[in-house]
Amino acid sequence: MNLQKRRYTTGAPRLAFIPFVALVVVLTTGTGYGLYQWSQQHWLQAKRSIAVLPFDNMSDAADTEYFSDGLTEDIQTMIVRLNEFRVVALSTSYRFKNAVTDIVSVANRLGAQVILRGSVRRYGDNVSVTARLINGDDGAELWSETYDRKLSNLQAIQENIARQVARALHVVLPQTAEHRQKNLGTRNIEAYDLYLRGKEFLRKPSDTTILSLAEGFEQQAIALDPEFSSAMAALCEIHLTRYRLSRDTQDFENAEGACQQTLEQDNRANGVHLALGGLYQASGRYQDAEKEYKTTLALNTNSADAYIGLGELYVAMRQPDRAEASLRRAIEVDVSYWAGFNAMGNFLFEHSRFLEAAEFYKMFLARVGADSGAYNNLGAAYYLAGDFAAAARAWDQSLVIKPSRSAYSNTGSMYFYLGQFDKAADRYAQAVNLAPNDYVLRGNLADAYYFSDDMKPVANVAYKRAIAFAEARLKVNQHDTDAVTGAAYYYARIGEQSKAEQLNRKALAAAPDNMYVQYNSALINTQFGDDQAAMSALEKAVQLEYQPDLLPADPGFASLRENPRFMQLVSDTGPKK
Repeated sequence: MNLQKRRYTTGAPRLAFIPFVALVVVLTTGTGYGLYQWSQQHWLQAKRSIAVLPFDNMSDAADTEYFSDGLTEDIQTMIVRLNEFRVVALSTSYRFKNAVTDIVSVANRLGAQVILRGSVRRYGDNVSVTARLINGDDGAELWSETYDRKLSNLQAIQENIARQVARALHVVLPQTAEHRQKNLGTRNIEAYDLYLRGKEFLRKPSDTTILSLAEGFEQQAIALDPEFSSAMAALCEIHLTRYRLSRDTQDFENAEGACQQTLEQDNRANGVHLALGGLYQASGRYQDAEKEYKTTLALNTNSADAYIGLGELYVAMRQPDRAEASLRRAIEVDVSYWAGFNAMGNFLFEHSRFLEAAEFYKMFLARVGADSGAYNNLGAAYYLAGDFAAAARAWDQSLVIKPSRSAYSNTGSMYFYLGQFDKAADRYAQAVNLAPNDYVLRGNLADAYYFSDDMKPVANVAYKRAIAFAEARLKVNQHDTDAVTGAAYYYARIGEQSKAEQLNRKALAAAPDNMYVQYNSALINTQFGDDQAAMSALEKAVQLEYQPDLLPADPGFASLRENPRFMQLVSDTGPKK
């Protein structure tokens, strides 16, 4: 049973992983707490830190919330672009939207020295914006101003607020910082309004319907102003998010096209270099990805997302020391940001440090509140740490909050190891319904069919579907070892020995220290009756922290259960904690 995170793993039924969400404090004991304390102190000793809270919507129309939220995001972006402050991630600040909490408490929880808040009222062709800068230590007002202008002057208002924040904090902006405030938007107010409507959907949990609605608004904005680089950058983000959800190569091509077009219009467009870093990483263009992440950091030295991207990139490049250092740096630059704790949990998980990963996932949950994906990750960490009761509680909580492909797949895997293949197939099928192009989920379903008494004839069809999607994945990134080893295993199950062994050799050559590659190799060799090679691969998998307590219940190794080496392997080792 393989278990990973953001990208699902390969092999026989495995646990699946998603990462997400965000906010606040009271951390647990242990390494995580020490890291939090040190990071908080380190952060506050450096540049001034500021949090931009969502501006209140004072407009009469209830459906104008997107406008105040969009204005907040654009103001925050302009402050980030000054590169003179540490700016709390907007997704973290949004946890306090409409919250009745005193400003000193909010500042303390966000680790921010100053808070920018305000209100927006839109009426006809006019807008009234009030902004207030508040000292996080005592709640004293440092600066405030109200702007009553035509909508056509909205960008000037945003630029002025950013400059006034710097002036109030006694920061002298160099000419380069002033220059960064220019050419950030569009003078077409209708296009800007459509852009904000699309961005509003991007702030919601992503699914295909939400992304389609967002895309529609951004396409309309671009039709009105083809040079509107922010709208094109949003389109790049939409296609990239859709690709991550669907694994569909067409979505990848759409994302690449939108990102490149954005760069042609404005190579400083908000988020485009970060998006390109993720895109190139997904396609195996690691040097290009590294360049894009570093370009993001050159534009904003405090980008936690760029450090997270670099950390995950270095994992893919098999440079764990650099990866861990970059992920810790992400937490340092913004200790209030949930994504840094989630990424560190993912890293520790992938390196079989399961209980450490669980601690970071708990800190992640402390920042998110109830989140399905976060509980799913926590359950996965507990499962491989050998705490099955805690894993079951976490997964049950995940499904209560929101059914997801990960939680369905993981609970399906639990049924699989209990030998309840029909129930496993039902859960896997529900996961596939949510992500029909995911080869891992297709492979899980095929495994349940394969070992079921009644559904075995259907297994071949399901394995072939899994192969097709794995090979489509390899067209995007030929270095994706997960897809290689997955395809090798699926080919073995349908009896294509030559193809299975060819891909197995390729996976082993590329990643001999990947426990799932060794695990799949053991399954493949068992399938073709080479017990000696199977046991050698299985022993390596266990050395690499694969959990031996899962092996006796794994139907893929039923023929090995009386093998002396197998019996010795299971009796000599126990769950890795």
